[in-house]
Amino acid sequence: MKNNEKQEMMKKYIADSAVFIMGNCPVAAADMVTIPQVEDEMKSEEAVFRYGLSKEEGLRVEAVIDAYTDIVKVQASQTRDIEKLSRTDLGVLAKALEYKEKIGDDAVLITDDFAVQNIAARLGIIVMPVMQRVIRDQIVWQKQCIGCFRHFKEGDECPVCGSPLRKKMKKKLKEKPKTI
Repeated sequence: MKNNEKQEMMKKYIADSAVFIMGNCPVAAADMVTIPQVEDEMKSEEAVFRYGLSKEEGLRVEAVIDAYTDIVKVQASQTRDIEKLSRTDLGVLAKALEYKEKIGDDAVLITDDFAVQNIAARLGIIVMPVMQRVIRDQIVWQKQCIGCFRHFKEGDECPVCGSPLRKKMKKKLKEKPKTI
């Protein structure tokens, strides 16, 4: 491997949209990677400006590889976070997983989204928050009926009594998330 290739594969930060929406990220744009869908989440002029400036300063925008997205979807289905994750969230997690496979713990996902952090923890991806705190525990969710209190894996309405279902923690996993 040539010296510039080694430098290229040193620590990489995979940026969720929170990096550009919130600002305040201490990581140089040249050390960050994101996906095209992140741009779609820029609503404010400030976020659009920060995103554009970061691209000029070396932010890499890379396509998502479907095979990694499929792995992320399986994990998100197991924790029941799949309902909360957007297409962009799944893509950012897939890109982080791709880089984790390439460079190990030198791949760091920058996000404030707790559902994204929960899946990242399951995948062994190191997480760095922008403004929020980092999750303390990995969680598996379930749905509980507010009427008859039965538990279900998915859905919005109880198939038994017709009442709404709400998200409830099923269990905390013993492994703590990796964070910076």
